Amino acid sequence: MSAVDVKPIFMFGPPRTGTTLLARLLAGGNGVLSLSEPFHLHAILHRWALRGFFWDFQRRHGLRRVPWPNRCTVERFLAFLRETAGANGLRYLVIKEVFHELGLRPPFCNLHLLERLAAGGAPVIALIRHPCDAAASTLGLLQWLLGKHRGCIIRLLWPSVPRFRDDGHLIRWAAENWAHFADWARQRDFFVVRYEDLVADPAKMLSHICDRVGLPFHQRMLDHHRHKPVAFGGIGDPKVLMLKARPVHDEAIGRGRNLTRRQSDSVKAACGTQAAELGYTL
Repeated sequence: MSAVDVKPIFMFGPPRTGTTLLARLLAGGNGVLSLSEPFHLHAILHRWALRGFFWDFQRRHGLRRVPWPNRCTVERFLAFLRETAGANGLRYLVIKEVFHELGLRPPFCNLHLLERLAAGGAPVIALIRHPCDAAASTLGLLQWLLGKHRGCIIRLLWPSVPRFRDDGHLIRWAAENWAHFADWARQRDFFVVRYEDLVADPAKMLSHICDRVGLPFHQRMLDHHRHKPVAFGGIGDPKVLMLKARPVHDEAIGRGRNLTRRQSDSVKAACGTQAAELGYTL
C-alpha cells in the first residue's frame, strides 16, 4: 500500500479535553495508525531525538521502518507518517494535536501548524469539554507535573515547558485558550464532539464519529481495555498512555467544582458566550 492510499484524520482540542482518550479508542479500528501529538514532538525534539523516538515506536509495535526524511519539514514529516502507515498495510492515520495558542511562545503556539494541517482537506474532529472541567484538569496536571518547586527539576530536561506566574494565571490562560479554540472550530465548521457525550454513550458517539470521518467502526474501539492497539503512542494524558487501560467512564465530569470562586468567575468571563453555544451551563 502506498502513502497516497493512507487516509489522514486529524483531531484537535484544548488541553485536558479527552483527545488522548479518543485517539486511543480510534486506534482499535482495523488498519489504524494512531499518534498522539507527533507534531508537538516534531517542534520540541532535535531531529536525532525525534528519529530515535519513532524508531523505538516502530520497534515496539513491530512495524516495518521507512526511510527518515533528509529535511524533516512539516510536510515531509507528515509524508513520513503516511509512508509508515502504508508500508505496514494500515489504511488510516489518526493524528491528535492539542490546541495551545494564546500567550505561549514557540514551540507551544501551534495555531499556524493546525491551520496548515486542516488546509489539506482531511477530516477534522474538534473535541471540546466543559471549560471549568478542562481548566481544573489542566491545573491538576500541571501541579502534578511541575511539583511544589514549580518545575525546576523537569525544566532541566524540558526547558520549553510553559511558565505561569500562579494558579490564577494558568486558569485564565486555559479559559482564554478554550474560548479561542471554540471560535476557531466554529469559524471553520469543524465536526465538534463534546467529551461529555463521548463518555456518556461511547458506543453511539464512536459510531457517529467514525461515520463522519469515514473510518470503519469496530467493537475493539469500545473494548480498548481488552485489546492492544496495532499502533498507538506519543505524548499526552499520562493515565491513558502509561497506566492500564480501563473501560470508558465519566468520573472526570464535574471536576470544575474544585475551582475556587475566583477561578470559576475567571472561566465564566472568558468562555461564557462560547460555552452557551456548545450547550454548556456556567
